[in-house]
Amino acid sequence: MTLMNKPTIGIGILSWKAHQTLRQSLEGYKDNGFLEMFDEKIIYFSDMSDEDIAIAKQYGWGYAGGANEGIAGGMKRLGEHMKSDYIILLQSDNPICESQKFTIDHIQSALKLLENQTADIVRLRHRWNIGEGFADVSKYLKYFSVQKISNDFLPHEHGVTEKQYLDTLVKKLKRFFRPLKARHLRGRSVFIEENPDQIHPDVITKEDAFFIIDSSAMNFTDQCLMLSRETWLNVFCDYVDRHPDSGRSSGGFPAPETSINGSWWRRSGFKVAQGRGVFSHDRHDGSFRSEHHTNKNNSK
Repeated sequence: MTLMNKPTIGIGILSWKAHQTLRQSLEGYKDNGFLEMFDEKIIYFSDMSDEDIAIAKQYGWGYAGGANEGIAGGMKRLGEHMKSDYIILLQSDNPICESQKFTIDHIQSALKLLENQTADIVRLRHRWNIGEGFADVSKYLKYFSVQKISNDFLPHEHGVTEKQYLDTLVKKLKRFFRPLKARHLRGRSVFIEENPDQIHPDVITKEDAFFIIDSSAMNFTDQCLMLSRETWLNVFCDYVDRHPDSGRSSGGFPAPETSINGSWWRRSGFKVAQGRGVFSHDRHDGSFRSEHHTNKNNSK
């Protein structure tokens, strides 16, 4: 990419044996209409099947596939098959949850942050409609009180109560005896506080509609990422490849989140952007939620 050329942007999905979930997500993308903004759209199928190919063709997506290498391997292969300068990396269970106009505007704003190097990585998971399997707020509230709760916060999405918003002796003691842990959690205030940048100004700043959070205070996630393809492959995937034993998933494969979330991530000063977001997390071929547990082994 050169400064004289408009950067290209692609969207990619990792999927593994999740036909119902993938169809639900793709149907939502089609109805929203935001896909027209992308230069490429591709699905990478782990253990690709005829049904996988049929789904990709039905919705007009490019596709590729290979042996199941877990989330880390699959997301690396996805990035390798993409050609765009900037890429959005999703998984099959990341439905869209905003309007077309907002989605396009939000992604274009995120792209500017990356182009201007204001952010190294943008998290596009929704700040409020977080969906399944999200524990950031409950972890934050184990150490911190709430200063000014956002009007958009949805307590039922997190399973928390007003009692947990208060500061307590236990929280004070945790912050005193485990100061490093407390510092690492500060960025998660963006998911409950109205003005997290005013509470933790040393690690959170405001840039238009986005918060920019230092990686020392915000965990890495492999859910709903936007970043340059070069950064994804040459920085993050390279790190996971060079540290294969630092984190494993239950399937025996390297897991990006457990591999990356360590001292290297926290000390590297990566700038993580979080705005309102446009994607959520919702599985149909199995789920974190109890009513879907019967098929949970088919997730992702």
